[in-house]
Amino acid sequence: MKPDAFEDAYARIQAATRTRTQTEIAHLLGIKQSSISDAKKKNTIPDGWLITLYRSLGLEPDWVLYGQEPISRRDGFTLGAAVREPLGGYAGAPTKATVYAMRQTDPDTGSWLREALESIPLFDGLKRPNLLVVKMDSAGMEPTIRRDAYVGIDCDDVRMRSGEVYAMDIPGEGLVIKRVIRDLEAKRLTLLADNPAHQAQNLSLEHPGITPVGRAVWIIQEI
Repeated sequence: MKPDAFEDAYARIQAATRTRTQTEIAHLLGIKQSSISDAKKKNTIPDGWLITLYRSLGLEPDWVLYGQEPISRRDGFTLGAAVREPLGGYAGAPTKATVYAMRQTDPDTGSWLREALESIPLFDGLKRPNLLVVKMDSAGMEPTIRRDAYVGIDCDDVRMRSGEVYAMDIPGEGLVIKRVIRDLEAKRLTLLADNPAHQAQNLSLEHPGITPVGRAVWIIQEI
């Protein structure tokens, strides 16, 4: 069986070890940071990494390379990310989901462009028929959604219900995730950031000038 691409295996290592940067992974594996770039160029996970991950964390090489469960045979082992979602439906092996950047825009129209960043393992309980996964690139929704969190967006839910958190395509800004407040009396749509340091944005309810992309339904982030 041919191993998955380096990016996919690397994403699984990050999820299991609670690491975000190459520096953190290099420290964990006891290697130079440049070794990660070399492995990426060769599109392969070195055997030495697999041995270290197995000895230190009990990570099964087949899970790292192919995504095949079990992740680890050690009792009580769980992925390092915290998922705000009911626990049912996690029994099956994870599949890969593409993660997209939020800031990329079309130079002509200013509309958001989907630019793939990486892929992460995703269990059945987190899937949706029309799911979009993005990586949070700002602190505007902290502490609810932290910078670098993975956010699952249900693109079939664009009704913009008051109080819910939505991803919106704002021309010139890219994809923005905010809490939506609908004020029918004032005919105003308010985009709120959970971070009090960020100001609210008021738009016309009838012509807000934005395109709703979907509702945020789950997040994966460090505790």
